[in-house]
Amino acid sequence: MKTGIKKINTGKDHLTGVPPRPVLTAEERIKQRRRDKEFMRAMNEIVEKHGLLSDDPFFRGI
Repeated sequence: MKTGIKKINTGKDHLTGVPPRPVLTAEERIKQRRRDKEFMRAMNEIVEKHGLLSDDPFFRGI
């Protein structure tokens, strides 16, 4: 009898210990998508006004 057999990982355990996101309803997905679009629009406006946001010396932003 082999004693060194490891339990087979089913792939459902998250490697970093972070719990998975809860399943969203259709309404919650629509609201989240709307918030994401508003954020992207705001970030695009900032970039348009002030230029590239980067602390990388190659791009010389911020």
